[in-house]
Amino acid sequence: TAPVLGYFARMCQDKGLDTLVEAYIQLKQRGRVPRLKLHIGGGCGPGDEPFVKSLRVRLAAAGYIGEVGFSPNLNRAEKLEFLQGLTVFSVPANYGEAFGLYVIEALAAGVPVVQPRAAAFPEILAATGGGVLCEPNDAKSLADALEELLLDPARARAMGEAGRRAVAEKFSAEAMAQATLQVFEAVVVRPRPIAI
Repeated sequence: TAPVLGYFARMCQDKGLDTLVEAYIQLKQRGRVPRLKLHIGGGCGPGDEPFVKSLRVRLAAAGYIGEVGFSPNLNRAEKLEFLQGLTVFSVPANYGEAFGLYVIEALAAGVPVVQPRAAAFPEILAATGGGVLCEPNDAKSLADALEELLLDPARARAMGEAGRRAVAEKFSAEAMAQATLQVFEAVVVRPRPIAI
C-alpha cells in the first residue's frame, strides 16, 4: 500500500500546514518515497478557507493535487479512522504550542510523528519515543526527517508502537488525573512550619 503522510489540526498557517505542504512537494520531487500521499484533516472554518484554497492551488501547480486528500470537520469516529490510515504524522506548528493534543492522538493510534524542535514537542517525544524532531519553520528539515522515517518502515513502526504504549501508560485520562492528584496532595498535605 502507498505510504500516507498525515496532518490533523486546524487547517491554518499557525499550525504549519503550509510548511508541511512544501515538505510534501519536496518529497515528491525527490522521488525516493514512491506513491506518497498526503491526507489533511481537521477544523476548517470560513476564515481558513482562503488559506486552504491557496494550498490547493500550490499543490495543483506542482502536479500533486490528485494525491492529496482534504477531510475537514470530521467526527470522532471518522478522526480515529483517519489517524489509523496514516504512515507518519506531522503538525509543524510555528508558535509555542503548550501541549499539542494532536500529537498524543496520533501516537495513541500507533502513528510515529515528526515535530519541530520547539515548545512542548521535544518533551513529548522524549517521554514517548514516538517520533523525531526537525528544525522549526523549515520545510527542508521537515522533509528530511519525514523521508528518513518513510524510508525505514521498521523504525517507523517501532516508534509508532513505542508511542502508543507510552501514551496508554502516561497520557491516558486516568494517568493524567492520578498525576494531577499527586501534585495537589503534595501542595495541600505538606505540613507547615510552626511559628514560635
